[in-house]
Amino acid sequence: PMTVGWGKSIHLRYGAGLMASQLAFRPVLNRTGWGFYEGHGGETYGFSSSQGFLPVAQAAFSVATNTDNVTYSAVAACRMVVALAASRGEYIDLGCGRSTVLV
Repeated sequence: PMTVGWGKSIHLRYGAGLMASQLAFRPVLNRTGWGFYEGHGGETYGFSSSQGFLPVAQAAFSVATNTDNVTYSAVAACRMVVALAASRGEYIDLGCGRSTVLV
């Protein structure tokens, strides 16, 4: 289960290396919608990544980029989720720019 662990002071739900995180680049109030995931992201010299589980889609994702700027993997993950939602007939705006979906 998600506990408050080391993130207690910033109200971060964390447990077993996973965090309840906002994927959207704009405030999203619905913590069960497309804008949230349970997972973990990070960076080290030369690469960054974001990975997690989207409860709303019952799907997991993993994005890795060859830069140590975490913004690139975060934007890629966000746009991937926008494209996934569109492929299911839901058009959402998570504030991460437009995604082109080829159907």
